[in-house]
Amino acid sequence: MKRMFKVGVSSAALVGAMALSGTAAAQGMNLEADTEGGGGMGLPGGAPARAAAGDSDHDAMIGRIGFGYMGRFQIPFPGGDLSAPAIGIRYWIDQMIGLDLGLGLISTAGSSKNINGPVTTTVDDASVFGTIIHAGVPLSLASGRHFSFQIVPELNIGFATSTEEVPNGNGREINLQGFGVDVGARIGGEVHFGFIGIPELSIQGNVGLLFATRSTKTSATGGNQPEVTAERTDTIITTTVYDDPFKLFTSNVAVLYYF
Repeated sequence: MKRMFKVGVSSAALVGAMALSGTAAAQGMNLEADTEGGGGMGLPGGAPARAAAGDSDHDAMIGRIGFGYMGRFQIPFPGGDLSAPAIGIRYWIDQMIGLDLGLGLISTAGSSKNINGPVTTTVDDASVFGTIIHAGVPLSLASGRHFSFQIVPELNIGFATSTEEVPNGNGREINLQGFGVDVGARIGGEVHFGFIGIPELSIQGNVGLLFATRSTKTSATGGNQPEVTAERTDTIITTTVYDDPFKLFTSNVAVLYYF
């Protein structure tokens, strides 16, 4: 009886050891498979996790579209530049390369009214329309848990136009036109709000250097009078840092939300 009891205990111990060994091996295989898969759980509604992706907020945005405010840009115009905020998208193709595309618009119109007894005179103000097209290729050079260090080569194309009829000018009009192209790069960072549970929300701040060419044109036509034209062209190399701190935040800061 004693020998049988010892054999039974030894057999049970051997079976238990084999079971524990099998469980540990299975867990090891699962861990290795997860590691090789480059895993990380995808965010709800987000793109699937990609191979070789890290665990930063920036890596989680690969393959997703960010929409939001991309900065305020200047459009050349006779008498002073027009300012137009751009709304657009950012899409990360992989961990390093992305694509920016934005559009800004400005349109103004108005009128003034003068009442003198029974006589009312209404004069329309000059209507102005301008647009800016922004394109960039953001490059993420390094990223941490909630931060991505980036350089962004960019191209901006803007134009504006205005037509105003000269009062009592027998159909004579004043035409204003502006056109500009900016080529350059910005350097800075994109900070994701993953530290408060919203990694999809990010804010960007940057400074840079731009090469700009700008032209403006003012012409008076019609009214049985000869055309009169004045043109100006400027070539500028400038940093995107401003002496006014408010401009630093409106022109050099962008806010995006990734879907």
